[in-house]
Amino acid sequence: MGASEYEILERLIMTRGNLNPGEDDPNKPPSISIAPIQSATVGAPVTLTALVTDDGLPKPRPPRKPREGVFPPAQTNNATERPKPGLAVSWFAYRGPAKVTFDTPGQIPVANGQAVVTAHFSAPGTYVLQAVATDGALQVRVDVPITVQGGETRP
Repeated sequence: MGASEYEILERLIMTRGNLNPGEDDPNKPPSISIAPIQSATVGAPVTLTALVTDDGLPKPRPPRKPREGVFPPAQTNNATERPKPGLAVSWFAYRGPAKVTFDTPGQIPVANGQAVVTAHFSAPGTYVLQAVATDGALQVRVDVPITVQGGETRP
């Protein structure tokens, strides 16, 4: 499948099958690549760096402030008070023999073209992580295979 077909497929997914998937939309999905990963060992943190570029569309929106008198203070939604990151990356453990823990769960804002997270592997084996870059409207994902060696054994 060529790049243009993949982009249209991503637009169809993001618009939940809308008949007009936005081919005329000037926004393009971000591009993502992963910096080389040092060797991975059980018990040792592994730094994962996603290198992300985007066309700057859509422009990030500032956080919405609750309007006075619409909701009592006890019913305000904290999610609307936090800024939504524009360009961000999320990491997921897609496949592997054991649990993977990320120091920063959820979306990591891209700063200076990078989103960095630290992962911890609990068992040796071959893992596939997924990095998902989003610009707030479109997203793209990349699989990241990692072979984790066993930790040092003590006598």
